[in-house]
Amino acid sequence: MTVIVALLGLICLIVIHELGHMLTAKALGVRVPEFGVGFGPAIFKKKIGKTVYSFRIILLGGFAKMAGMGDGAEGRDTYHAKPAWRRALIILAGPVANVLAAVVILAGVFMFQGVVTDVKPVVRSVELHSMAQDVGIRAGDRIVGLDGEKVKSWQGFEHQMSGREPGERVSVTVVRDGSQKTFKGKLGADPEDKDRALVGVRPEVETTTYGPLKSLGLAVHRCVEITIKLGVFVGQLITGEKDLYANVTGPVGIASVGSTAVNQGFFMPLLALISLNLALFNLLPILPLDGGHLFFIAAEKVLGRPISEQTMGKIAALGLVLVLALFLFATYADLSKIFTGKPFIPD
Repeated sequence: MTVIVALLGLICLIVIHELGHMLTAKALGVRVPEFGVGFGPAIFKKKIGKTVYSFRIILLGGFAKMAGMGDGAEGRDTYHAKPAWRRALIILAGPVANVLAAVVILAGVFMFQGVVTDVKPVVRSVELHSMAQDVGIRAGDRIVGLDGEKVKSWQGFEHQMSGREPGERVSVTVVRDGSQKTFKGKLGADPEDKDRALVGVRPEVETTTYGPLKSLGLAVHRCVEITIKLGVFVGQLITGEKDLYANVTGPVGIASVGSTAVNQGFFMPLLALISLNLALFNLLPILPLDGGHLFFIAAEKVLGRPISEQTMGKIAALGLVLVLALFLFATYADLSKIFTGKPFIPD
């Protein structure tokens, strides 16, 4: 069920992206014959006004079909009949919609879920089939020691746990009902990273929520911060400072990480991050991505004439091959990480 929730979240972000294109196109006088959710044969269609709204059998993505884009349509209400600035706004509307979605999601998180201000070494919950469950550690226990060393904070506990291996025997001392109890057992392995050892407990956290305006300001600031970090990260991939295989994540990895995020309560921040990634990825100057269309609109203004459809078609075909190659590589990386037990997202 959590995987389904994660996939639905990703589909919603893609639909929001396409809605940005469609609503802007209609506002600027471009006819949109069809708006579809998914690909393949249609399982539902309904015409409202001049647009057919459809749901298709493969619910992975969506599209906004605009008159004059690949269908040979002509007339004042077609995409190519509009001036360059209007076409640029229509193309930009998709990534902008994803950026706005990220801001709204994060603002909601700051308002209702809040920001973690303190993490206590008190057990909030115990993982199923973990060492903690096997030895009898319970929710409400305060962790005060690990292998005879004092634990004063959750951060200190995590630091003392670093370097431990699954199967290693440890003793955990807790305070329960005013008295100390020590439990001994073998550490389990993190399901997402088989080399990482876990006791199997989640800590109590204190959070702070904010008002609407403060939340909106924090959300914008966080989106700018994430965008800068993503830009630096892409630069590190290009220079080879970061390994592409270790850091790329495809649909399988996104679904898995999303499922974990649903279970652990941080799915909405992850969804905002994915929305920003989707916006920035689409701005790459490669056809058929939005950035490729913007590049050719700019080239048209510089050259003083539109680029021929034949030239754009050839470049779009090459770009599609590159995007599909990246997709296949990311899927291969996801599957190989599953078989080797490596994490989808490196530390």
